Amino acid sequence: MDDRELLSLLRSAIIRREVEVVLDIRRQHHVDSPLYRVSDSSWAVYVMMAAVAAVTYFFGWEAGVAAFVVCVLIYVLVIRRIVAGLMRRRLATSVLMNVDDFRKMWRLKGIGLCHLASGTLCESPDGLWRSFILERCGPPASDKHQTT
Repeated sequence: MDDRELLSLLRSAIIRREVEVVLDIRRQHHVDSPLYRVSDSSWAVYVMMAAVAAVTYFFGWEAGVAAFVVCVLIYVLVIRRIVAGLMRRRLATSVLMNVDDFRKMWRLKGIGLCHLASGTLCESPDGLWRSFILERCGPPASDKHQTT
């Protein structure tokens, strides 16, 4: 069984809610990760820098410091959540569809596969994801013994 078929089994097991992908956003927030894009958060940083500069220019340094504090809070409380959501969506829509991206992601820390029935966790990069899928993500019972 090749990696494409294994990834297909994994996707099926996720849809059947037998397996859950555990994602550590901080560890996958890396330039080499197929989940992360620098542009996900850089646009917000540039907008906030311009806002702080404008406030400082028009209202003085005290208002500029206050604007900076507000921008940091917005980044920490809002933008990071948006980036995490984009990374989760990218995992579901593209990385689990592409074997090369999945392998690349698995080489980094911060991803795990959890078999919900047994609670078994297979974590990257040391976990053997191929064995995990073969042992725990087989086709559903109705497909195994189907006669035509």
